Amino acid sequence: MPMRIGVIGTKWGLMHVGAFRAAGAEVVALCGQNLDHTREVAAREGIPLATTSVRELCAVVDGVVVASPDALHREHVEAALDAGRAVLCEKPLTRTEAEARALVEKGRSAKRPFAVNFPYRMLPPLQGLRAWLSEHPARHLVITVRNHFVPTDALEPGAHVGRSADFGGLSHLLDAALWLTGASPTWVQASLSGRPVHTAALHVGLSSGAVLVLTQAASPEPGLHGGWSLLGEDWEAGFSGGFVPAREGWCVSPVRCFESGAWRDLAPGLEPRPGAREPWAEAHVETARRFLAMLAGTPTPAVGLGTVEEAATVQRLLSAAMASEDEGRRIPLD
Repeated sequence: MPMRIGVIGTKWGLMHVGAFRAAGAEVVALCGQNLDHTREVAAREGIPLATTSVRELCAVVDGVVVASPDALHREHVEAALDAGRAVLCEKPLTRTEAEARALVEKGRSAKRPFAVNFPYRMLPPLQGLRAWLSEHPARHLVITVRNHFVPTDALEPGAHVGRSADFGGLSHLLDAALWLTGASPTWVQASLSGRPVHTAALHVGLSSGAVLVLTQAASPEPGLHGGWSLLGEDWEAGFSGGFVPAREGWCVSPVRCFESGAWRDLAPGLEPRPGAREPWAEAHVETARRFLAMLAGTPTPAVGLGTVEEAATVQRLLSAAMASEDEGRRIPLD
C-alpha cells in the first residue's frame, strides 16, 4: 500500500505534491492558512482533504511535509512529531538558533523519522563532485552567487531577519558546502548588507582546515546565477549553475577539475530537456524517494537526506554571521 503524505503549505508545498506522487506515494491531505484557498488548491491538485488544522492532516497520513512559511516551521514540525508522524521539513529549519536547538531535542525525544530538505545534495553533478572530494581535501571553497529572489525592500528596518532567516536561500549554499567537504564550521566572519539582509559576504573556517569564502549578492537579473571553485594543494575543481528563467529551469555546467597540468570532466551537467522532469523538480523527487525509504525502514536508500542536526548547524552558522556583523569580529563556533 502506498505511503500517505500530507503537505503543509499551499505555495512551495506544491513542489512536494508532485515529487511525492512521482516517488510513488499518495498525497491525501493539504493544510493551509486560508481554508477557501486551500480547498481551491486541493481541488485543482486532486487532493482529497483540505484543512487549516495540522492535527486533522496528521490523522490521515503516514508522513508530513512542512513547507509552510519559515516562521511556522517549528510549530508545525512539533505538532506533526507530537502526532507520531514522520517529518520532512523545508529549509531553513527555523528562524533562530534557539528554535533549531529545540527541534533537535524534540526530534530526539520523538524518535520519529525527521529530515530536512536540501535539494543541492540531490543534484548528480554535486554528488559526483562530493565523491571526488572524498579523496581530494580542499583548502578553499569559493562560492559567488547573484540572486534575484532575495527581497531588497526593507520589511523591518534595523532587523537582520524579516519573514525568513534564510537571506534568500543562503542555507542552501552553506549546507551544500558543508556536505561537499564533510566538515563542520569552526568560526565565521561576516559582512551583511540590507535590513533584512539581502547581500552577504562570509568567511567560514571548517574543521578540515579549509576556508569557505561565500558571497551572495542581490541582483536585478532574473534568476539565480552561481559559480563554485574548490582549490586543493595541486588541483582546482568547479562548476557554475542556477535557475535560468529563459531556460525555464535549473542549469548546471559539467563539473571540471584541473590536475596534473590539464583540465578534465568529473561529472556531466544538467539542463531542462523536453519531455523530461526539470532538474530541480527531479531533485525533489529524489528527496521524496529517500524519505519514503526512511519511512519504510530501509535506511541505506535514505542516505544523503539532511538531518535535523545538520540543519541546526546551518542555523547556528547564520546566527553567528549576524553576531559577527553586529560585533565586527570573527565569531568562534565551539
